[in-house]
Amino acid sequence: MPFSNGPDPIHFLERMDLESFLTNDLTPALVQEVEGFLDSQDTAHPFQFPQWSDPGSKLMLFREGGNLRWTAAFGVYRPLGWKVPWIRAAAANRGPVCDDPRLWAAAAEKAAGRMRRDRLTYVEVSPDWIQRDERSQQSFLKDSEWECSGSQRWSLRLDLTIAEDRIFANFSKNSRYEVRHAERLGATVNAASKDAEIEEFLVVYQGMAALKGFPADQIERVRRQVQWLVHAQSRGALLLARAKDTVLGGAVIGRAGLRCWYIWGATDRKQSINVGHILQWNAIRWAKSHGCTQYDFGGYTPGATSGPAWFKAGFGGTPVEFVAPHRRVIRPVSYRVFSFLSNVR
Repeated sequence: MPFSNGPDPIHFLERMDLESFLTNDLTPALVQEVEGFLDSQDTAHPFQFPQWSDPGSKLMLFREGGNLRWTAAFGVYRPLGWKVPWIRAAAANRGPVCDDPRLWAAAAEKAAGRMRRDRLTYVEVSPDWIQRDERSQQSFLKDSEWECSGSQRWSLRLDLTIAEDRIFANFSKNSRYEVRHAERLGATVNAASKDAEIEEFLVVYQGMAALKGFPADQIERVRRQVQWLVHAQSRGALLLARAKDTVLGGAVIGRAGLRCWYIWGATDRKQSINVGHILQWNAIRWAKSHGCTQYDFGGYTPGATSGPAWFKAGFGGTPVEFVAPHRRVIRPVSYRVFSFLSNVR
């Protein structure tokens, strides 16, 4: 959507106030305000809540007339490690968040100026905007200052506004069978409420990563983020599947506004009961019971005939394509050094 179709971005900048904080220095009142704003935006994601960020992350806010209009939680890191500590970058995973594309671009322009003063080399963003067609692209995608830095992202979203029995009836035959089969074998699913239960999930998660050969997310980070979801009121849940008091698997889900996301999942492949389907069914039911109108399955590959995407497709839903991540160079000389050293490596 070009700027010419709406207010001049310079006018946005003139009447907007920038605030910048470290996420571990936020007051409870400000955290609550940010949560409320994110819950009001269709493009929000749990990854943009300050509580999700690593300590030392940067939170930038823009206000218009005192009201919060744009927010971004940026992780600040050294892309070349400590061997080149003076090259630093910032990344907003699933952000910045603002449903108004013109205001988003104007605020991002001002944020880039602040990052230049902070001597950051570049900034990367990946807002959860659905990609429709070239004509409806958001204005920042047409700005030469922003360069595409990754591929398009896909997800699968399930409509929760219909009755629960109809949702289940729309599952594939195999998915319905697996849910009922797990129930017949005595599998039950409940939301975790204790830190000890989080540790049980982490054991299964690490075991599955080792068995399947994929790199697990940093365990301390996963632990901290799951603790927040479990102990925050209605923000998310860790659902654990058990049989005979043994944890067979778990699913971590998080909510922003009226949408709930599937974030992590793990099952013990050494067990005889397949609990992946019953976990997803209970995650969907949790989302619906907490007022969500959509359930987002996370990363997805349209047309897949095997693997996680095929598993997710068995629950129905509509594929959605998001805009690709974009990068903006803040300090060109440092960025040329970064590019040269990256190629050498």
